[in-house]
Amino acid sequence: RTNPCLGVLARAASLQGMAYAPLSRSNGYVAGQSADFNQHSQHAEMSGLLRILPRSESMDVSNDPRFLTNSVIAKRLAAFQTITIVSSLMVCLSVKQMFFLEKGIDIHTVKGVVQYSGFCLMTIVFLMNLSTVVVLTQQLFMTYRLLTAGPTGFEIAKSYYLNPNLVTMRHVAVKSFFFSLPTFVASSGCMVWVSFAAAGTQKLAIPVVALLAIAALTLLCANLKHMSIFKERYALAKAHEHPLLEHVDVVVSQSASGGFPALDV
Repeated sequence: RTNPCLGVLARAASLQGMAYAPLSRSNGYVAGQSADFNQHSQHAEMSGLLRILPRSESMDVSNDPRFLTNSVIAKRLAAFQTITIVSSLMVCLSVKQMFFLEKGIDIHTVKGVVQYSGFCLMTIVFLMNLSTVVVLTQQLFMTYRLLTAGPTGFEIAKSYYLNPNLVTMRHVAVKSFFFSLPTFVASSGCMVWVSFAAAGTQKLAIPVVALLAIAALTLLCANLKHMSIFKERYALAKAHEHPLLEHVDVVVSQSASGGFPALDV
């Protein structure tokens, strides 16, 4: 008499083998299956309208388990995502303020000089944040694509991330974002002065404009202080790291040359 438990186990094993059957690259068929999903789809071929567009090819999709684990590059890119989101908001806000500003400017008056200065500062804020969004978005997109390119995805993404050209553009983009914040506050102060001057109450704007000017200088000093402390800590980390790496290299070289006895484990 056949044991029913053996029958259940055999059935489970057969289903598991079908689920994990390898995909053949030659004909696109899955082992144990007799149909290709693309061949029986009415949208398998490219439509005629899309053929006029520039030719593009998608990267190979391979389910490498290492893609599910965090890496140093992924953690660094997570920090840039926050800057990209805030820069996008700053782009929208600066453009809105640029169009709201009155265009009737008389340069020969104090009001006109302040008004035009605020407009120029807001334009600088727009351009700095727009460049930040363009650079960081492209690097985020392409780095993540290279990370999932295959077994050597991390190494390729690392070489792309540390490319001198990309490093320079990324650092300039990040610095542009942080310097655009005090510039935006200064431009807002100019626009506040213009609004009060149009109503003939410039004296009421003096405390607000002074407060905004102090806030802009505070943001600038805070940015410079953060950068200074970061460079100091980074240099300190490298200074403590160098002797340790030298010691490890010495130990490895002596072990390879037989200077140390083999471990008895």
